[in-house]
Amino acid sequence: MEYVLIIGHDMDFSKFNFTNKYVIGVDEGAYIALQNGINLDVAIGDFDSVDAKRLAYIKSKTQVIELSPMKNDTDTGAALKLCKDATKIIILGGIQGKRIEHFIANLLLMELNPKIEMLDNNSHMYIMDSSFSIRKTDYKFISFFALTNTILTLEGFQYPLTNYNLKNTDPLTISNEIIADRGIVTIKDGRILVIQSKEDK
Repeated sequence: MEYVLIIGHDMDFSKFNFTNKYVIGVDEGAYIALQNGINLDVAIGDFDSVDAKRLAYIKSKTQVIELSPMKNDTDTGAALKLCKDATKIIILGGIQGKRIEHFIANLLLMELNPKIEMLDNNSHMYIMDSSFSIRKTDYKFISFFALTNTILTLEGFQYPLTNYNLKNTDPLTISNEIIADRGIVTIKDGRILVIQSKEDK
């Protein structure tokens, strides 16, 4: 089953297809989802980001798992424990925002579970450990960061590479661009974080 976790702002939900997906609203993300007309299968969190009136509204619309604010997990981490049979997990929101520590926590959760992707209006992030191709879209830039030392080949990109040893401290592969119909990414060994970003306006 494919799961969708709605955790934040910075997302045009009308562009996303929720059909045949299990949708979880996480903390304030549950309120944001309901305000955008999205039906939730469940809401989870300590709900410290919403007032009593908004929490009552969430409870009137969907099943709620209310967590203690004194816990050894983030709300998103707790939500991921509901996704035991997931074939894919998409987190909407949670990239931009004022609380950068939450974004870093989400990155750590991604590294623990490669089924997770994160999306917002400007970025798409995911982890790969095998070769893949990616078509040219409205994401202008694509960056690669080694999570472990990676032998990387890039074809169809503005800055191609052949069997480059990308180390986890090397920022060389930031802000590349696909110049062919598709970019071909060959991973001989290793694991990378892929970030696609739209052009700054």
